[in-house]
Order: sequence, then C-alpha cells, then structure tokens
Amino acid sequence: MNYCTLEDIRGHISEARLVEITDDTHPNATGSVQATVVEKAINESSDIIDAYIGKRFKLPLPGIPSVLRTICVDLSIYNLYERVTEMDISEGMKLRYNNAIKMLERIADGEMSIGIAPEEPIAETGFAVASNGREPMFSMESMRF
Repeated sequence: MNYCTLEDIRGHISEARLVEITDDTHPNATGSVQATVVEKAINESSDIIDAYIGKRFKLPLPGIPSVLRTICVDLSIYNLYERVTEMDISEGMKLRYNNAIKMLERIADGEMSIGIAPEEPIAETGFAVASNGREPMFSMESMRF
C-alpha cells in the first residue's frame, strides 16, 4: 500500500524542482516529471512505513491516515533528492526526514496515534502442559523421599 501519491508530492514541491530531481537520465531527459521515478520513491518510503507500523498494526491498513500521508511525502521527497547526488540536501529537508523517522518510531512504540486501533497484542502466558487423561507419571507424593 502506498501512503501518498504524485499529486500529494506536487503539493509540497514546485513542478520545476520535481522535474529537476526526476528527469535526470541524460541524454534521454524529456523536461517533464518522470512518474516512474516518483513511484519508486513512494514505494520505498511506503515500505519503510510498513516496516515500522507493521509490528503494531495489521497491514494493509483500512485507510491512509493523514499523518502517514505526510510522513510518506517527506520520506519520498528526501529519497528523490538523495538519488540525485549532485544536489545538496538542505538542513530543513534532513530535519523533516529525521522527524518523520522519529514519528514512525513513536507510532510503532504506541506513543503516538494514527487514529486506527492497533492489533490486539498476543498474550504471553508462558507455556501449557497438555494432558492425555492418564495418571501422571510423577506426582508430589511419588517424588518425596
């Protein structure tokens, strides 16, 4: 499940910059946004999100919470910039990336809500001993000296 779309990313970055960070395959550059490059960044970001929240929530989620959409946009934009090594990643962008990861950690640890009830935890009760209906081989009386 992808947590954001190309249109979500367009709402956070200018079209010219999006072309610059996606249409870099020289000499085949077209001067337009390469949707396949953006989709790859979104897929990678969504996989990261699933890795964090999957231990707390049953996947796929029934819907896309807005907080996860925002996190996915931030991670995807960072991934797009990172793939173009000549471009410097700004401190602000690094901060947004680090904050997104911290939010995922808080969600996974149950310190932050995404508006969906987490999966019920499996009760850790130790172990159980099955009985076959016969008299036990060892008992308190037979073990006494």
